Amino acid sequence: MNASREKYWQRARTLTLILLVIWLLTTISVVAFARQLATVSLWGWPLHYYFASQGATLVYLAIVGVYAWIMQRLDAAANSESHDGR
Repeated sequence: MNASREKYWQRARTLTLILLVIWLLTTISVVAFARQLATVSLWGWPLHYYFASQGATLVYLAIVGVYAWIMQRLDAAANSESHDGR
């Protein structure tokens, strides 16, 4: 395997690991802090409800968007390097 391909896959794995850690922390933090957030109310609903139903979903959507955007850039860079190497 050539060096540019190895560099590409290393970056892809690193990105995936970082985004999975963010996903895990988002998921765990909503559950872990639910009791403390339940004491705060916003328009009659406990704050942990908003974090679980809206906030976490927005973070998950952002994770997908960031992954697609960065991978598109990595793919474009890898394709340009492979065409330059002919």
